[in-house]
Amino acid sequence: MPRPCQTGELFFDTKKEKIMRINKIKKKLKNGELVFGTMIKEAKYINIAELLEIAGFDYFVIDMEHASYDMSDIAGILQYARKTEISSVVRIPRLDYAYVAKALDMGAEGIWAPHLDTVEQAKDLVRFGKYPPEGKRGTAVPLFRTKERQEFKQAADYFRAVNEETLLIAQIECAESIGNVEGITAVAGIDVAMMGTQDLSLDLGYPGQGTRPEMRAAIQKVVDACMKNGKAAGNHIADIDELRYWIGRGMRMITYSYETNLILDRGREVLKLLKA
Repeated sequence: MPRPCQTGELFFDTKKEKIMRINKIKKKLKNGELVFGTMIKEAKYINIAELLEIAGFDYFVIDMEHASYDMSDIAGILQYARKTEISSVVRIPRLDYAYVAKALDMGAEGIWAPHLDTVEQAKDLVRFGKYPPEGKRGTAVPLFRTKERQEFKQAADYFRAVNEETLLIAQIECAESIGNVEGITAVAGIDVAMMGTQDLSLDLGYPGQGTRPEMRAAIQKVVDACMKNGKAAGNHIADIDELRYWIGRGMRMITYSYETNLILDRGREVLKLLKA
């Protein structure tokens, strides 16, 4: 049974001999629970993970698609996060084996693939992110996993456990991906369909109008496909009322804005109170 420890919750196998850090958000999503996170795009200090954990977030996402992070920037953040209870996800720049494998080898517990538009791309994400037999990820035992690996008497059990704890997120953000969302969410190994609401609004011809009926109808198709296929739906926007709207309709992975907006929001609130 799971038990807490200094470096995160661990699990034992059926023989209670082998241990590995549990991916808490994957566990919660499997149980039908809500998880809340934010995305970082400027912070490069490694203890940002601890700060967000103290704030109460379940996870954080490092944005390598739009921000200036490179692999050397994220390594320390991911390693530090593994010493806390917060889960870490990396939004890679694009769907590419090297980005997926390196982020996981550095300690990411989840991969968020942007612009995942087709069933074949969803299958590629699984191939890149999972060890055989589920995928084709190259064998590696990063330093942070050395002790975990030594706990396993059989290599196959170790790689199976890593696969079980890896979260794979497909970002749905254009008309093509909306049309393919049932097939994408049916792919074994895909855990979450995450809305890219801003890009979708551009692609559908409604820039920045995420609450339009046409937009909500498209997003609802994603939620419905996830429910049909036993996956979680999520959204990443800065509109709290809209996030609440989608929570009420079944979304469970809720990513609020960026760390920069958290600072701006609270800073403005404090100054308004002080100047009143």
